[in-house]
Amino acid sequence: MATKADNTGAFRKYVVEFLGTFFLVITICMMEAGSMGQFAPIATGGMLLALMYSGFHISGGHFNPAVSLATYLRGKLNSGDLLPYIVSQFIGGTLAAMLAGFLLNSTGAAAPSPKVLDIVPSLIAEVLGTILFVYVFLNLTTIKKTAGNIYYGVALGFTFMSVMFAFSDISGGAFNPAIGLGITMANLTSWETIWVFPLANFVGGVLAAFLSQFVNGPEA
Repeated sequence: MATKADNTGAFRKYVVEFLGTFFLVITICMMEAGSMGQFAPIATGGMLLALMYSGFHISGGHFNPAVSLATYLRGKLNSGDLLPYIVSQFIGGTLAAMLAGFLLNSTGAAAPSPKVLDIVPSLIAEVLGTILFVYVFLNLTTIKKTAGNIYYGVALGFTFMSVMFAFSDISGGAFNPAIGLGITMANLTSWETIWVFPLANFVGGVLAAFLSQFVNGPEA
């Protein structure tokens, strides 16, 4: 039977996942829709780096439903936490996009024209970017040989920045279903192609989980 302390600890994890996803999504929405969109990968990677170091010790620093699913598949996230993590992340991303829209509208700037994704290239880009990011995440945070390392935040921040630079022009650069929802709500990508993000990101997360398991072996 769960104690009050257990319930409080679980709630804190969900709050951290909510906050981390919120700040990640509002950063990318504000940067992409503003006048300095070319620096969005740098800002987003830097934000992720800071969020990882501030929240990893509490929740594991997922801030991404695809990461949570992959971590669960690797046996490093309890089944009872999987759905609350994902719900917390999507709520955080949704509220961040809503606030970003309000802030951007308050400037009087013209609303961005949503990007209509080219389906096949976008699916490939999102799957590849998600595989790389989640694979690095799992290898740095769930493997015994890398346990206790202090460079995970830097590596993950630079990895996310790199895949954004590589693929943003093709797919919008989400690699995270909560970000995909956020940038769509912020009118950066079209609602017609919103399904690309959850499909590609969850598939990428699952593939990364199996890839990490394969290369590290069953004892990792």
